[in-house]
Amino acid sequence: MLQSLRTALLVASCALAALPALSQEIVPAGTKAVLTVEYEYVSAGERKDKYDTNTWSIRRVATVTATLKAEKPMTMPALHKMEQAQVADLENKQAAATRAAGAMQPMMNDVMALMAKCGEDEACLEREVAAYGMGNSEEINKTRGQVAPDFATAAQQGPNRYQMWGATGRQTGTYEIAEKFKYIDADPICMSRPGQRCTTTVERIGKGQIPLPPDMKPTDKRVAGASMLEVDSAGKTLILQLPVPMMVLAFDEQTISDDPETTNGTEKKQISFPPYKDVTKPITLPLTGSLIGKSGRETIKVKGSSNDSRTLDPTAGEDGELVIRWSFKAG
Repeated sequence: MLQSLRTALLVASCALAALPALSQEIVPAGTKAVLTVEYEYVSAGERKDKYDTNTWSIRRVATVTATLKAEKPMTMPALHKMEQAQVADLENKQAAATRAAGAMQPMMNDVMALMAKCGEDEACLEREVAAYGMGNSEEINKTRGQVAPDFATAAQQGPNRYQMWGATGRQTGTYEIAEKFKYIDADPICMSRPGQRCTTTVERIGKGQIPLPPDMKPTDKRVAGASMLEVDSAGKTLILQLPVPMMVLAFDEQTISDDPETTNGTEKKQISFPPYKDVTKPITLPLTGSLIGKSGRETIKVKGSSNDSRTLDPTAGEDGELVIRWSFKAG
């Protein structure tokens, strides 16, 4: 008895040793991680010619937090591009399945005929199928042997090297806007002003919680946000779709000017930030080990121009830099 137990333990140990080691990049399904992303846009400068001077100082910050949950590992990618070998393997499996279906078609036609003959009579169908099997056993076994290799090919699965992480719950965030523009203008209507120039100062201030979509309440448990990622444990890469504010951000704009055509006062305004065209493209990053504790930084140069809709004011030549900082921690 003791010898048998020792033998069983030895066999089990050898079997476990033969199993491939679980990749550190793959985690149990249901594992959660908190992704925090900070978008910071900064621009400061001066544009000056013989008549006019424009100066600006801009800082916009939005911080978004989303909770992601790991799904079951998969053999094929959802975000990563399929490798050439994977495409060839998939085509081979499809061809095998097609061959197997073709070989089985005559038998399937016979079974369909029996079903049509018996209709809803289950006893009849059971009797006819049994008789069909006994009378055609040699042909059935021949077909079974013929399609077995194709069935095995079609059913063969590769390693579960990919793992998706999807958003769960609603994302949250805060923002802050602090901007100041000063325009000195030599328009003819400013001839009576000091230095024959009009001076306009515009200041924009806003901060607070990033608003939820209008149909969501703070206690709403629905998923709100499109952040996701996919890990390739074999290729050691991570494709990350960052979360962004889902709603526009509000700020107060105060204008003080001695330009006769400019209205002084404070207005409520809104802006979409960061510019979606700059941040909605997924980013591919190297990954070794667990993504928990990983962080990164991306920098995007933003070119301002007189007709650039990304600027708060179309006359502000605000060339600047958008810095994206992201980090993961255990959920």
